[in-house]
Amino acid sequence: MERRSLGSTGIELTVVGLGTWQWGGLWGGADDADSLAAAHAALDAGINWIDTADIYGQGRAEEVLALLLAERRDEVIVSTKGGVAWTSEPEFRIWRATDGAYLRGALEASLTRLGLEAVDIYHVHWPVSRGDPADTMGTLLDLKREGKIRAVAVSNYELAHLEAAGAVGQIDAYQPGYHLMRRDVEDGELPWCARNDVGVLAYGPLAHGLFGGAMTAQTTFPENDWRASSDLFIDDAFSERIAVVEELGQIAAEAGRAGGVAELAVAWVLRRPEVTSAIIGGRNAEQARGAAALARAPLARDEDDAIASVLARHPSTSRHYGHGEPPDPTAE
Repeated sequence: MERRSLGSTGIELTVVGLGTWQWGGLWGGADDADSLAAAHAALDAGINWIDTADIYGQGRAEEVLALLLAERRDEVIVSTKGGVAWTSEPEFRIWRATDGAYLRGALEASLTRLGLEAVDIYHVHWPVSRGDPADTMGTLLDLKREGKIRAVAVSNYELAHLEAAGAVGQIDAYQPGYHLMRRDVEDGELPWCARNDVGVLAYGPLAHGLFGGAMTAQTTFPENDWRASSDLFIDDAFSERIAVVEELGQIAAEAGRAGGVAELAVAWVLRRPEVTSAIIGGRNAEQARGAAALARAPLARDEDDAIASVLARHPSTSRHYGHGEPPDPTAE
């Protein structure tokens, strides 16, 4: 599988990374044995990095990943995140936390769960509106100097957050949501990353199942699924998005892409030179092998032109949207 350099870090990532959000028990739950099998299958299929976070199952995903690391640490680059705090008392609640003291403690807890002395890539999971970039970035840079992280990263930041954090010190990686129907980062964040030598790790390239081919205009979701309240799936343009997926399916078929719209969508994300890798989730070995197979071939010029034509005819299908993000306690 093709590999790309992550900014100026010297870290080489395969163009697909395995995501572990499902391992924490979301989207119908996950069996730990299946999750571990997914990790092994991903490495066997050529993927060399796995992305997780402390909030995924409140440590559960990291603990499952530790089982893999105990056997195959030298084969995998580990990316994790901190910055979403949680409590179970008196009821389960989450919120954003980016102060340096919290992040240092969160990293230490993640390292313990993972069974590591250092992690390759460490992200601030979400920004806070009134956070102190000097405190947040200063702590991450200190942790890098201490050898506890190799690459400083941020996730879900908008352009203003990137600029503020980048003014303090070098950001090595940025993880945004990015796919065919969420293209807003092309206007500001991706060009900023190009100018500042920041690698981009794009999550959601399959639009949270939209490009899997199983949805119709009548698709609904259970109440405990965040998609049931996300504008991407419930606004007036949802049926039009399904029509776009059908048009993309024709492009994929004409190009001979065995992975259909999903493969086309991943190739489209990877067409941007700023993007180092695309993160694709896998809850079992079959899904992990399927994720790796989506990196078969780069996007051809005629495919790019055909996709651009489809998107131009359906401008309302692209939008920013909520996806179960934690509340910002500093927001007004």
